[in-house]
Order: sequence, then C-alpha cells, then structure tokens
Amino acid sequence: MDNIEKNKKYWWQYMSWQEVVEHSKTCDIAILPLGSIEQHGPHLPTGHDTLQLFPMLEEVSSKTGAMLLPCPWYGAHPHHHHNFPGTIPLSNDTLRALIKDVIRGASKAGFNKFIIFFGHGQAFVTNYTVQELGLEGFFVLSVMFQNMVKDIHNDIFEMPFWHADEAETSIGLYCFPEYVDMSKAVKEKGTPIIDSAFVTNPSELGSSKPLRFDEGTVSSPEYSDLKYGVVGDPTLATKEKGEKYCKAIIEKTISLVNHIKTKYPAGMKVKTN
Repeated sequence: MDNIEKNKKYWWQYMSWQEVVEHSKTCDIAILPLGSIEQHGPHLPTGHDTLQLFPMLEEVSSKTGAMLLPCPWYGAHPHHHHNFPGTIPLSNDTLRALIKDVIRGASKAGFNKFIIFFGHGQAFVTNYTVQELGLEGFFVLSVMFQNMVKDIHNDIFEMPFWHADEAETSIGLYCFPEYVDMSKAVKEKGTPIIDSAFVTNPSELGSSKPLRFDEGTVSSPEYSDLKYGVVGDPTLATKEKGEKYCKAIIEKTISLVNHIKTKYPAGMKVKTN
C-alpha cells in the first residue's frame, strides 16, 4: 500500500467530505490522537509522544475501520514539565477547548463514538473534558495507552515507565528509529518531591499508594532538577522491547474498538446522561 492509498484509508484529512460521511455509515468510531512537543533527552526527538501514535493507530484502523482524526502535535503538560527548552505546552483550557471543538465538528459527519488516545501525561485534562462532553451527549473515552499494558510492563522492561527512559526509547526504536540517536543516550535520575513509597508510578499495577504520578503533582521540576531531561536508563532500550510493548497496545486497542462496534453498531448513539 503506497502512502496516498494508506492515508486515504485511515486519516480524515486526506478524504473528501463525502468520503468521510460514507465512512461513518460503516464505522462511526473516530479516534483522536493527542501528542505533545516535549523534550525527551538528548537522544530522542521532541515529537516523540506524537510520532509514536501514527504506526500504532494506523494498525488499529486497518483492523477495525475506526476513523483517525487529524492529530494535534501539541498537548497539555503537568507543571513540572514547564520551562525545559524544547517543550511547548498548551494551557489546560486550550487543550480542553480544542478537544471539544474537534468532537463537536466530527459528530456533524455522522460519527457518534470517540476515543481520545495518547501516551503523554495529560489525562488530568482529557478526563475532565470527557465529563464535560458527556453532559453534552457525546460518548467519548479517554485512553492513556500505558494503562492498558501495566500487566505486562515488567515482563518486557527492567525499569518502571518514566521519561526518555528504557520504555520510551524502546518505543522510539520500534516506531521511528531514524530519529533516535543511541550514541547520545544517558542515564539520569530525578529527585522526587515526595518519596516513591507514597507515589504510584505510571507502570505500577495494583498499587495502594495514596498518590499517583500521572496526576502531575508530585514530580520534581524537570528544568531545575535534570541536566539532560531523562528520568531512567535509556541505554537498556531495544527495538524488540518496543515492538512487544507496542503490539500489546495495538491488540488491546483493537479489542476495545471491536467491543464498541459490537455493542453499539454504526448509527446507534450511546446515551451518556
């Protein structure tokens, strides 16, 4: 499949409006990928969190027929990300408004079910936005892909999921190896504000700790705490680890989309309130 054929098969922005509407008649599920522009150490591109989404979601779309909405390259960021060179954060209100406008607009073409899909830490915005859209009658799910594969993380990686680390670098080596420079990979450890005994890390399964890392309130400021912008050990990364991880995410996402398709066929709206 050449790029033109592939793009017209999966992505909204390459279709005519008639093709978009026709697509919704057979599958009215649309996935909104959310990326970010964020420093990822000296060895990974600032677009890491966006670039990783394309190959995963194209595979999901090819197996399910879900429409892929155009992906914003910018995202919201917890406060500890701010000020580091290379990171360009949207305000929380800007991202909320963007998501809501995209969902409202896509619904006019016959799409009734939506999945917000991301791997960057902005669930504190997406979860709130999903509630607001639900009050308007829109069925929207917020999926941070790390949450789908916590049960296998330790089978693949030696270290927890942190930042520009073993896991994220492995994803890069699998999804966009041409933009990864392992000769620049360095190990680095941040200094948490709150001891890890009280904080659930992004890949921790079944924790009863009182604080969650993905709430963005307990991490040290990257700019003042880190020299390279790395939390973890990227030198442990391999393409093979990234492939296992990404394929598991793809399969879980396919299962979710197919479940929605079966329970709520195209044209059926889901009552949200």
